[in-house]
Amino acid sequence: MKTLLANFLMLQEVDNRLNVLKLQKGDLPMMIQQLEEDLSERRSRLAGFEQKITKLQNDRRMFEKEVEASKGQLKKNEEKLYHVQNNKEYDAISLEIDTRKVEIENLENKIIQTLEDEEELKKDSSALGQEISGLENQLKENQKELEDINQQTQEEEARLLQEREKIARGIEDRYIRLYERIRQAKDGLAVVPINRSSCGGCFSAIPPQRIVEIREAGRLHTCEYCGRILVWTER
Repeated sequence: MKTLLANFLMLQEVDNRLNVLKLQKGDLPMMIQQLEEDLSERRSRLAGFEQKITKLQNDRRMFEKEVEASKGQLKKNEEKLYHVQNNKEYDAISLEIDTRKVEIENLENKIIQTLEDEEELKKDSSALGQEISGLENQLKENQKELEDINQQTQEEEARLLQEREKIARGIEDRYIRLYERIRQAKDGLAVVPINRSSCGGCFSAIPPQRIVEIREAGRLHTCEYCGRILVWTER
């Protein structure tokens, strides 16, 4: 049991040092992840704007062709008016001419609407493009900062991970699972020493008799209040 507690304590010390290295990175990893998600969402919106602009341009070309075709038909109908033989034929051609004029007017209104919609979308697209550019610059800065920190700490981190693995190999799986479960629940602190007759994690007082038992290291003791593993260290 003494060996187990000693290994627990060494494992916790290594994890504490790894946590210090992690803290040097601060919120950078989360900030980078959030920036990447924001960029992905905005790029998707920008692609949507571009698709809508392309559709408006295609629609406008189609309307323009229809206007040309209707104007050609209108011209033919207007020429026919000079060759009508009776009022019935005149009325029929006049109706066709009026219909063509309304059709042309509607198509021209649609063309104007596509131009207005395209202009509005281009403004939104330009603003979104500037926003994306700003986020990209921020992402590059954060990535560079994190890369610099990683370069400074990667050697120490690799050494500590290797040391951790070596210590963990000397601990039974069931105890490793216990350690990890407590560590995850208690902000990375699973093993704590007794400090001034109190738990080194939650600072709750420990009865003298229990302190004697913990010092003897005959079995595993956990804090009655926070559940952390308690060990005695000579100071």
